[in-house]
Amino acid sequence: MPSLLVPRNVLIWHVHGSWTESFVAGRHRYLIPVDADRGADGRGLAGRTWPQASEIRVENLADADIDLVVLQRPADLELATRLLGRRPGADVPAVYVEHNAPRPYAVDSMHPLAERSDIPLVHVTEFNELMWDNGSAPTRVIGHGVADRGSLYTGEIAAAAAMMNEPVRRWRTVGADLLAPLSRYAPIDVWGMGTEGLHDDPRCAGAVSGRGDISGSAVLDEVARRRVYLHTARWTSLGLSLLEAMCAGMPVVAVASTMAPLAVPPEAGVVSADRSVLGDALARFVSDPAAAEVAGKAAREHALAHFGLDRFHADWDRLIEEVCE
Repeated sequence: MPSLLVPRNVLIWHVHGSWTESFVAGRHRYLIPVDADRGADGRGLAGRTWPQASEIRVENLADADIDLVVLQRPADLELATRLLGRRPGADVPAVYVEHNAPRPYAVDSMHPLAERSDIPLVHVTEFNELMWDNGSAPTRVIGHGVADRGSLYTGEIAAAAAMMNEPVRRWRTVGADLLAPLSRYAPIDVWGMGTEGLHDDPRCAGAVSGRGDISGSAVLDEVARRRVYLHTARWTSLGLSLLEAMCAGMPVVAVASTMAPLAVPPEAGVVSADRSVLGDALARFVSDPAAAEVAGKAAREHALAHFGLDRFHADWDRLIEEVCE
């Protein structure tokens, strides 16, 4: 983007922490609603340090100077209209970011914005854009961007690492049912919200250890001490945790579903729908540190080339200028 980029006042709710962290690291002014309850509609910064972002009380939104509203949930249309006194897409420019793969059906799910032609619908992967029925909504794909914290990989612990939130509740969606059978090939340590519940779930017997939720970047330091990263999700968008692990220099073993086959090149690990192939790959990387290191370097190079923050912000700057003009 040219250096003459005009910073805009962008209103965005704090819905997905990791994605939001990347988004608000751009060159605009980001306003994040906060209320007394600090619930889903008024979480504010939630303790995060985001220099370009500031909290705004929900009762002050009606008088706020807003150039763009970023919608992320179907209810955000009504929420923004009520709090702003302005209709997104009609009275104030807006975009809708769809973070998820289509539900409940893989190919027959009509997107909530399918009948809106005045609000660009932004998908985070090409797979999602292809699979959702977007109707007449104008669509754009802006892939994830992750910050480069350097090559953190040590692989000193002969185990696999995985990151997933609420695995007991989301079970097959995030592939938590695969943890127990795959743990026969290598021990698996799992981080994320609700992972402690894996210890008490009889479906997850085996060498699986729920490590809990470690906030911020500290979790990646622990994950990168494991020999290989395991991505088991069946039906989610391309997880930022997978990209962060690759950026840290970890080799990858991933279920061949949604966007993963296109995000993990062959030299960076193994992507397969065959459980035995996945298990053999885990065992091979755990037992061969040299091979794991080589694959991890390839994973890092790929992640930096395709999922860097510079590209992410440039894509968003172009769309923001288009919409605001």
